[in-house]
Amino acid sequence: MRTWYLCLGCAAHYLPPESMTYPGRPGRPGLVASPLHCGLRQCRAAAREIVARSGLPAALFEAMALRAARAADTPGGPARPGRRARGGRSASGPRSARTRLG
Repeated sequence: MRTWYLCLGCAAHYLPPESMTYPGRPGRPGLVASPLHCGLRQCRAAAREIVARSGLPAALFEAMALRAARAADTPGGPARPGRRARGGRSASGPRSARTRLG
């Protein structure tokens, strides 16, 4: 199964090549894909700015992005807290909102 990533700049999901290198032209090497941003220039700049503002190393951001992408690839998908069974009542609400029939 291929790993999908989430861009920090535009919040779009993207699927880079498995080798993490986009093919280049003859005489020009290919671009290296990033787990932090898609291929757009503005997203690259936005991701760089987010990492710089945080004060954390870029390698830590990349490790977090890879871990999140792998967690999303699990058969059950990412953990979603607060989900309840279908047809269940809401967790809270005023009693006056109920009808006479139910």
